[in-house]
Amino acid sequence: MSAASTDDRARASAQGEGRVAIVPMTIGSCLGLAVGAFCGGSLQSIYPYIAGSLATSSDHALWTLTYFLIHWALGIALMPWFAKKFGFKRLFAISMVLLSIGAAMGIVVHSLMPMIVARGVQGISAGLLVPLVQTLLLRHFPRRLHALATALWSNSMLVPFFFGPALGGWLATNYSWVDIFWLVIPIAGVALLLVQISLPADPPTEKPPRFDIVGLVLLWLGLICLQIMLNQGEQFGWFASPFIERYTLFAVLLLGCFIIWELTDSAPLLELRFIANRNFGFGLLLLCLGWSIFVGWSSMLPLWSEEVLGLNGWWGGVLLIPLAVTAIPIASVMGHLARRLSLRMLAAGCFIFFAIAFVIAFYNPHVGLPQTRLSELLQGIAVGMLFVPLTMIILSDIPPEHLAAASTTSNFIRLASDIIGVTMLETLWQRQTEHVATHMRDAMHPRVVHHWAAQLHHAGLSHAQAGAVLGRNLHLQAETWSLDSALRMSAYICVAAAL
Repeated sequence: MSAASTDDRARASAQGEGRVAIVPMTIGSCLGLAVGAFCGGSLQSIYPYIAGSLATSSDHALWTLTYFLIHWALGIALMPWFAKKFGFKRLFAISMVLLSIGAAMGIVVHSLMPMIVARGVQGISAGLLVPLVQTLLLRHFPRRLHALATALWSNSMLVPFFFGPALGGWLATNYSWVDIFWLVIPIAGVALLLVQISLPADPPTEKPPRFDIVGLVLLWLGLICLQIMLNQGEQFGWFASPFIERYTLFAVLLLGCFIIWELTDSAPLLELRFIANRNFGFGLLLLCLGWSIFVGWSSMLPLWSEEVLGLNGWWGGVLLIPLAVTAIPIASVMGHLARRLSLRMLAAGCFIFFAIAFVIAFYNPHVGLPQTRLSELLQGIAVGMLFVPLTMIILSDIPPEHLAAASTTSNFIRLASDIIGVTMLETLWQRQTEHVATHMRDAMHPRVVHHWAAQLHHAGLSHAQAGAVLGRNLHLQAETWSLDSALRMSAYICVAAAL
């Protein structure tokens, strides 16, 4: 009897309750993971639409992403305990129900704060699904097909980030952006049905360990304080504001207490002690850096294209599709490349591709989508190379019995880093825009201003309208120059990461 058939028999025996229908289980679980990721990616190109609907600004509309990311990370941290409490099949059902509840809340609310609550509910559900679906696929696929299972899992999570903004933009442009939530509910229902009919019952066989409620409260409150500080720092003048100083202090104290608690508790929410391992710590640092830069730019570029180029939500989302053209096939073959090439060289190559993509990217208020294509294709190669080598480096020194805890900790920290990457890039863009605009206004000769104002006045505009047009054009130029500056800085960071 072959080792593969022995492995398959052992799996069938371990299931106990009956055979697993692999095809519907795979479709249902991957569909559930994809719709969870779609909830995160679909709003990335429509912040002006969200702002208009919720009576807020595009900057505040970005909070619908950052608070989703916070709770996405929390969901990952919660999954291991809840899987032991409810079993994988019931936890998948709970995740789908939560996702539908969050979508229903998003349909009925009409202001920013309730929408953030709805996005938090969706984020927790999407976070539960990331390690849950990975576990389901690896648990029920034969060992010889684990590479296929990993490819299905990673692409189910990445593809919605590439195509979700375009679909969300198309719905927002032609119908309503709220229709995104209407789309989520039936897809979640189909995923739930497929998994329920294909998986046997898997009730918990042992009592779960004590739940780390203290760690959860410290972590959640600390992340919320950190997010408030990051989101509203620019609005209040950062550390010149007592408001921002207070929330920074709260975030530092709460997260510091969380770290101390996790390192001393007998049943921690996250195994932070792995960070002391050299490969785990430095590999995770680089993975967080690459992932947060990718998510940050995939949020900023559609917003810039709509504000400066005048594109609608659909074309702003199309801007990200070239990423998928290279990222998906590269990610699919990275497992084979990692067995033949040095992991360090592959990881360094990933950041070199990022750096080249940022160096050759040049944006101006008259650029078209064809001019952005090469940079996006190179970024897609970098994203496709990002996960496999760095994940293998991160877990290389971890004993097999601790792999699940180490994977949960690394996934949580990676996703939590998104909020810093998105917010810092947006803040850099805003601050540099105001800096450049001020210098441009100071450098403009009064005769030049008077000449252009006169030309606009002769075209039928009043003096006030002419002044507004000049101010608007100056601001668009400043936004573009500051975007290019942020691209160059990102390139320098990626070169340092490669080294």
